[in-house]
Amino acid sequence: MSLRVFIFINVLFYADAMAAVGKGHVSGKITNITSISSGLLVRINANKVPEHCTSGRVWMQIKQENTATTSLTLTAWTLKRDVTV
Repeated sequence: MSLRVFIFINVLFYADAMAAVGKGHVSGKITNITSISSGLLVRINANKVPEHCTSGRVWMQIKQENTATTSLTLTAWTLKRDVTV
């Protein structure tokens, strides 16, 4: 029985250690947020953008039709939680 628990715990820690953010995403705290007619604009940390982004814009848009994502983003911003987008 204890061997099963040991293996299970090791698998959990290994899976957590392997999680990483790719070049198409950024992680950090939301530093600024504003709404526009087509959705929500968000800035992460000190103007962080994904590595593959070549637009030169630091604002990331969440389209208005993505209501669940908008709600989660507003909640994370209010609670000052780290996010990955």
